[in-house]
Amino acid sequence: MLPPILQPLYHKLLKDREMTLQSEPSVIESWDIHLTQRDLAVLDRFSQLVIERADALAQGPDRLRVLNLVKRAVSEGRQALTGSGGATEVPANTSPSALPVSKLKVSEVVGQGWVGLSQASFYRAVDSKRFYCITPAGRAIGKEFPAWQFVPPVPELIAPVLALFDDMPSSEIHAFWVSEAEELNGMSPAEVLAGLPFATRHTTHTSQWAILRAPAPERARKVTELVEFKLRSEADFIG
Repeated sequence: MLPPILQPLYHKLLKDREMTLQSEPSVIESWDIHLTQRDLAVLDRFSQLVIERADALAQGPDRLRVLNLVKRAVSEGRQALTGSGGATEVPANTSPSALPVSKLKVSEVVGQGWVGLSQASFYRAVDSKRFYCITPAGRAIGKEFPAWQFVPPVPELIAPVLALFDDMPSSEIHAFWVSEAEELNGMSPAEVLAGLPFATRHTTHTSQWAILRAPAPERARKVTELVEFKLRSEADFIG
């Protein structure tokens, strides 16, 4: 069963749904509502708080089932409000509840407001290792930029870590960021640096939330130490 703190919200949603079905000739899949970026940020923050509270309160053998039901309800509610059939990408000047997994073209990074830079300035920022890019498999040209690195506070934290990679291939750099690490409680370095789970992560345990909620400097230190450890291990293996 749902944790007591979530039951009033659940019953209200059921009541609202019943009234809607009685007053409308057909089931409403979404509302024609225009949401501003601020509205989306508030919605994402509320969704995050609901999931965190459920994660903290759910107990017993049905814990995972309850968490999955809460996450599904939150996701469906967001989709209904935004009219979206899938995850909505929120520009970097908002506070999303999860890290996007998409990869962007440079025109999308600049045009959608992920960075407050011109295209030329953005390329210079990439060259100076403030951000990183990858080249899609099977293609020699056409850089793509993982969107997670533009979500605050990542732009303020990522440059010192990227500098440690030196001339490592971009595919290996990306693999490091998105691969789960035992040293980080099973979270990926990207998630730890951002303080948010990826949108594709189905379950986040209490121990993982603990590391995500740590202060940004502490999270950056953990990621930096992991990079340095891996680089030392590779150097020892080679030499």
